[in-house]
Amino acid sequence: MNQFRFTGLTDDQSFALGEVRGELPFAVGNGGMKVEVRAGNVNALEKTGKGITLTYTKPHTFFRILTMLPAFSEGSVERWEENVDFDLLCYMADMSRNAVYNLPTAKKTIRLLALCGYNSIMLYTEDTYEIPEYPYFGYMRGRFTKEELKELDAYAARFDMEIIPCIQTLAHLARILQWGAFREVHDTADILLAGEEKTYELVDAMLKTCKECFRSERINIGMDEAHTLGLGKYLERNGYHPKPEIMLAHLSRVVELCKKYGYRPMMWSDMFFRMQFNDAYYVREGEISDEVRKLVPPEVALVYWDYYSMDDQIFDHMVQCHQQFDNPVYFAGGASKWYGFAPLNALSMKSAYIQMSSCCRRGIRNIIVTGWGDNGAEASQFSVLPTLLYYSEWLYGKKEPDHDLLDRRCKETFDLGLDDLLVLDFPNRLSEKDSPTVRRNPCKYLLYNDLLMGLMDQNLDPETVADACRRNAEALKAHVGHARWGYVYETLYRLCDLLTEKSDCSVRIRRAYRADDRETLRAIAEREIPLMLQKLSAFMNAFRDQWYRENKTFGFEVQELRLGGVRERWESVAERLLGYLGGKYDRIEELEQEQLPFARIGSDGNPYVLYNRTYFSETPADF
Repeated sequence: MNQFRFTGLTDDQSFALGEVRGELPFAVGNGGMKVEVRAGNVNALEKTGKGITLTYTKPHTFFRILTMLPAFSEGSVERWEENVDFDLLCYMADMSRNAVYNLPTAKKTIRLLALCGYNSIMLYTEDTYEIPEYPYFGYMRGRFTKEELKELDAYAARFDMEIIPCIQTLAHLARILQWGAFREVHDTADILLAGEEKTYELVDAMLKTCKECFRSERINIGMDEAHTLGLGKYLERNGYHPKPEIMLAHLSRVVELCKKYGYRPMMWSDMFFRMQFNDAYYVREGEISDEVRKLVPPEVALVYWDYYSMDDQIFDHMVQCHQQFDNPVYFAGGASKWYGFAPLNALSMKSAYIQMSSCCRRGIRNIIVTGWGDNGAEASQFSVLPTLLYYSEWLYGKKEPDHDLLDRRCKETFDLGLDDLLVLDFPNRLSEKDSPTVRRNPCKYLLYNDLLMGLMDQNLDPETVADACRRNAEALKAHVGHARWGYVYETLYRLCDLLTEKSDCSVRIRRAYRADDRETLRAIAEREIPLMLQKLSAFMNAFRDQWYRENKTFGFEVQELRLGGVRERWESVAERLLGYLGGKYDRIEELEQEQLPFARIGSDGNPYVLYNRTYFSETPADF
């Protein structure tokens, strides 16, 4: 391993270098090659007779350049440099869908983002932060304490990383509105009661807490997807008022509170576009009217979020429409980790190609990459590392990074190559017809597909699915020994190993029952289901280890209740099959029913689809 000794470090750089040592592809010591560090007008590495000179433009870019030192020191190039031409590169981590970082993971994320070249992070917290005046705010949800947030903010500052508070001040607040303590600010299931003074007391307390915990002058106030605004208690009190009228009056109040705390707010932009385009957000044509443009307070930056667009005409038009407002514009893309246990990095990078091409061409200088956790946040917090690096390399290089560049940068930054990291996508690729850039998540719905009802049976290929799961398990198993990331592969390996037995079991049960193949039914009940239960335990143990490594313990009870229900159901099915074979039951009612299609097969003929629910559970989609 290479060894380097550094001179010219600031106090913060010395501290941060000590923190990232475990993530760097070299050792730091007094006997290594000398690296002179200094600030300058370009990011650069240059060989000198005495060693290497490392020049950084902004303090945070120093950390990205660190990862390049070994390859540069061993190569034939005498000088490398790059110009930095963007303002913000931010990762938004979802802390509100069941999983909340523990402090070691939050600090690890800050370090990794710094090594990728990011200069900001948002912790998306609907209710998962402490507001002392409201004890039910984030109650039993793993909320961050104020002390924890202050500690993280101070830690990030040592890396020249800005933590931007990212909250909700209108919608997406179902988790607090379920409590009677918030009945006076309750409009509909997840929306605050606009116009109610106690609502603005709550928003004031939100902003006050954020100001006490973070040094950033920016704040994301949310306000997206307020689809039922004004249709609950507001309607009872005030009669019908159009949504735009209610939202704009509410926004005006929130903006005034932001001014009180010296905040420069940003918000998700969809509600303004829905005003213009008949409740649609993504449109191919049409202009933003002067009337709508004037509705947006000049102090508010607009965040255009788009995680899926594969149509460059729609995306380019949407960027153009945003730039017609007299407001700063941010773009938010996606690192797709919100479809269950496995990520969709290839999909994310494909959509990012279209997005970044347009943003760079049109001069969008503020980029956010979102890592949501819909329906339980099962995927590892670190499963989307290649996507995060893809955005960074594009911005720093001002063009799409090719495979070889991204592979090298993945090795330098994460100690695994690009193709090795993309193996994490494999559990969602089960067909020869699969395109890695189509949204599908079979590894989740095949796990929860009921053994007797088989609602998703038509969304799998029973002739090939078990072999595909077996191949994926083998590919994942090859990486379980990796020192830094092996535990992430272990979880997905155990899932795919389970699915080699489970994925087509419901189909085989139905076939055997309809054919009166009692030998097969007995084998499934006596041998296969017990084996599935063993493999379910192995998966649960790996999944639990992953969760506790990365997150606070809160939220895993949801996974245990879900998978505990699966275990109970499988044991019940085995008993039912044996009871039927022994004459205790004269039929199995679920297997007597004719199956209907549950989800439409894709236009490419691929049976696998996107279905991010545990359909038999009454657990809500968001947490």
